[in-house]
Amino acid sequence: MPLNPLLLFLASLSWASGYLFVGWADAALPPLTVTAGQAGMAALVLLPVVLAGGRPLVATLRRRSWVPLVMAATAVALPNLSTTVAEKRIAPDMAALVGTTVPVLTFLLAVFVTREVAPSLRKFAGVGVALGGMLVFVGPGDLGAQATELSAALIMMAGGAVFALNGILAAEKAKDLDSLALTFWVLLFGALGLGVAAALGEGAQLSWPGPAAFASLAGAGAIGTGAGFACYYLLIDRAGASYAANYAYLVPPLGLGLGVVFQGEALSLDHLAGVGVTLLGLWLISGGRGAARPASKQNPQEN
Repeated sequence: MPLNPLLLFLASLSWASGYLFVGWADAALPPLTVTAGQAGMAALVLLPVVLAGGRPLVATLRRRSWVPLVMAATAVALPNLSTTVAEKRIAPDMAALVGTTVPVLTFLLAVFVTREVAPSLRKFAGVGVALGGMLVFVGPGDLGAQATELSAALIMMAGGAVFALNGILAAEKAKDLDSLALTFWVLLFGALGLGVAAALGEGAQLSWPGPAAFASLAGAGAIGTGAGFACYYLLIDRAGASYAANYAYLVPPLGLGLGVVFQGEALSLDHLAGVGVTLLGLWLISGGRGAARPASKQNPQEN
């Protein structure tokens, strides 16, 4: 397989697997602790990549130190925490699908807030189609009976909205900073802030995690976040951000497949149809054949 498609697949698989690892870690640890540990593990994975690549690690922080501090909240803490809280009530395959609201929200912000994208009937139709795909996935007849799952999905979508707003900050204030070095600082500051919050808010609940919980937490950070970012930025360096934005088409089916294989989730026609309709909506939003939506430099997931 050529290197660029391989990197794209590995990045998408990493982010899809992150929902699975977080779901497992959630079963044994409180949410702030899971989110802090995930960000910390990811920073540890990225550090040798940044150093080996000769990236301007310290210079990036000195140049505009407030940017990674703000982005630690908008790119790591709030979005990842919303995912962690939501996954206590929804399955990883559903979480992976809900994660596709990030490109939808990014498109809407680009049209109505930054006005970087011209509105079109086709793209607005794509928004409706993508959201409709999520309803098909859940099953319209089951919405009333799945109020808890639906509320968890809304929590995760709120985190996605913060994640999309972070993209505006990145485009305006971080476009001249080294993306990989900046991501390391964002993850590190996010882990430190969440660690303090976990110690203060969950200290009474904390105990040393067992081997399974620790392995899940390590997987969420190292594979689900750190490796995903590393592959993503290597791909940007080789093929550009527009090509890397195609991750949005791979995460939902990969998340569905991982949920079926590792969680024993039942695979139904609603699931398959919902993923297919959502991907069609994202394709319409991106402009269809021959066009690719630009990706935010800092936040492809998320995670």
